[in-house]
Amino acid sequence: MENKFKRNIGVVAHVDAGKTTLTEQLIYLSGISRVLGSVDKGTTYSDTLDIEKQRGISVKSSEINFTYEDYNINIIDTPGHIDFIGEVERSLSILDGSIVVLSSVEGVQAQSELYFKSLRNLNVPTIFFINKLDRLGANPNKVLKDISKNLSSKVIPLQILIENENNFEVKNIFSIIDTLYDTTYYSFIEEILTVLSENNEYIIDEFLNETLTKEDLLKELKLQCSKALVYPLYYGVASTGYGVSSLLKGIIDFLPCPREYDTNDLCALVYKVTHHKTLGQESHIKLYNGNISAKDEIFNTTRNCTEKISFIKKAENLKIVDVKSANYGDIIIAYGLNSNVGDVFGNKDLLTKQLTIANPILKVQVIPKDSKDSSNLVKALGILQKEDPLLNMEWIKEKEEININIMGEIQLEILSSILSKRFNIDVTFSEASIIYKETLIQSGFAFESYTMPKPCWAVVKFLIEPLPKETGIIFESKVKTEKIMLKYQREIEDNIPKILNQGLYGWNVTDIKITLIDGEHHIMHSRPGDFAAATAMALMKAFSELGMTLLEPIIKLKISAPEFISGKIINEIIQMRGSFDEPIIANDIITLNATVPASTSLDFPLKLGILSSGKATISSEFYGYEKCDISLGKSREYIGVNPIDRAKYILFVRNAL
Repeated sequence: MENKFKRNIGVVAHVDAGKTTLTEQLIYLSGISRVLGSVDKGTTYSDTLDIEKQRGISVKSSEINFTYEDYNINIIDTPGHIDFIGEVERSLSILDGSIVVLSSVEGVQAQSELYFKSLRNLNVPTIFFINKLDRLGANPNKVLKDISKNLSSKVIPLQILIENENNFEVKNIFSIIDTLYDTTYYSFIEEILTVLSENNEYIIDEFLNETLTKEDLLKELKLQCSKALVYPLYYGVASTGYGVSSLLKGIIDFLPCPREYDTNDLCALVYKVTHHKTLGQESHIKLYNGNISAKDEIFNTTRNCTEKISFIKKAENLKIVDVKSANYGDIIIAYGLNSNVGDVFGNKDLLTKQLTIANPILKVQVIPKDSKDSSNLVKALGILQKEDPLLNMEWIKEKEEININIMGEIQLEILSSILSKRFNIDVTFSEASIIYKETLIQSGFAFESYTMPKPCWAVVKFLIEPLPKETGIIFESKVKTEKIMLKYQREIEDNIPKILNQGLYGWNVTDIKITLIDGEHHIMHSRPGDFAAATAMALMKAFSELGMTLLEPIIKLKISAPEFISGKIINEIIQMRGSFDEPIIANDIITLNATVPASTSLDFPLKLGILSSGKATISSEFYGYEKCDISLGKSREYIGVNPIDRAKYILFVRNAL
């Protein structure tokens, strides 16, 4: 199929905005299914897990393919609940276009705002769909204003909204006008022109000179939409299908085909991993460029190794079928690979930029109900971690303790169900604890001379410096290979992330620059592993001498509540060590934007519900990490042998303990 007939789009929304119902309507309208899938009945095509059908929520992203008017459309239906934001994060990276679904009752909500900002940062062309026009309390005009205020002023409604006794009717503007100069619809055309003229000032001149045709305007609109300069907007009711056919046409008209590159280099991203009972690991791959075939050997740039594809499958009109090969723009499932989520095959420079929006801030211990299941639980969680790297499973063998990172309580319910039904293991979970981080207080040097007892030789000296927040880890070497061989410098760089997984207080070390400024290898005595050991001992000693500070996760809250309890809410925020912007009061409702530490606010939604007698609403999102005094945070016991105990650590790395 020609590239111009391909569409790879995602559907994103806040939970319960009607995202999956919309996906099912798109499938039905395409004509490939005679039965409309229903969330309420558990008969959706896009929700495949039993727990998804039972709970009526999406847990995993799913790929649905259908053909409509000669166009081959891949839809990635994503979860809406914040606990499964990792699935959304991994899906956003492969999209050529997207649909953001908003409820005409609830409007712009926390997750939809976060997802759209991410799409905008990735420059993904996007269509807005205001859903649920039939709901009591629907106010699509207010939602449109909220989109312009909170998301983007570049939104362009392509339909005229007519309200009649609390019922809404929509008409497609370009279907009802013959000329742009029809005075009946002049105000609508003027609004479209005003937005488009911000990117093309000449279009206004053409309109004023009456040389601009409807076709010219549509062509300019399509161009700007495909570049994510403006965002078309449609209205409808996904549950009944009202307005969905117009949206389906909009997908074809306004969302672009996959990008073409001036090279034949392979570029493919593993965005998802699943496991088949009999076929083993399934690597879900988006081909950005080039092509691949079954039995091909392809280079995994991320892991610096070559892997062989056994065979390839592809979604095709609600079925998964075998294919011999795949071309750029295709989304496929490859078998025989041992790749991880995020691995890139081929030329990684062709890859679009990636974003991080999922930040687990809670850690729990997973406890098997039957102690005999411990080893099987570790294996099962290892498989699940392959599918969701954010779990970051931690197996402390000496304590028989298994820990994982999570986003929230709903995730635990789903995880418990998956472990029980898929792996036959029943588990319980400990109370969730906060995940802190740590960073360096001041700059200084880290030195280690690991030359005894022989055989060993690794001398290293680093300059270590604190960096601004959210910078991450930066490594640089200024040492010539005559002093430290290149393979040993690479050993240092490769091991730094593992070494920094635990700092002085037992937490992940971040926002630090480590510069190798001096050192020495020995042609006879230096062995693999010596420089990794020396680096660990040097850094931990320096952390102890220079000092570290905790970083705690901060949550951003948006609260709307009756004005008469505003004083109590503000007092609660202060008690939580939080801060807030100036309150906005309208119609006896106070709206507050606040930031609070996660550690003090876990039970705040429950408190707010009690304070307001259920009349308040609250939305939250991860804000970032901020410095925190150790007395207000929590340290963690070092897992394994701490390099700060030099003698014991040397015995450990030599397997002599």
